[in-house]
Amino acid sequence: MREPKDDQLIRQFGKRVRKARKREEISQEELALRAELSINQIGRIERGEINTSLIVVGRIAEALNVKVADLF
Repeated sequence: MREPKDDQLIRQFGKRVRKARKREEISQEELALRAELSINQIGRIERGEINTSLIVVGRIAEALNVKVADLF
């Protein structure tokens, strides 16, 4: 079972992914293609519904042209 602070971090990460994606002016579909993920997964990450792996975090950061640290 996750702690409330963990849920907060997951939601914060999702919000920052969404913000970076919008700054790049790309759709969830385009981000999914660039990061080699499903559109569903991108949506769930942005909504803070799933705790994702570091590998996926790295793919998203690279696809958005940001540092991993910028997403936290």
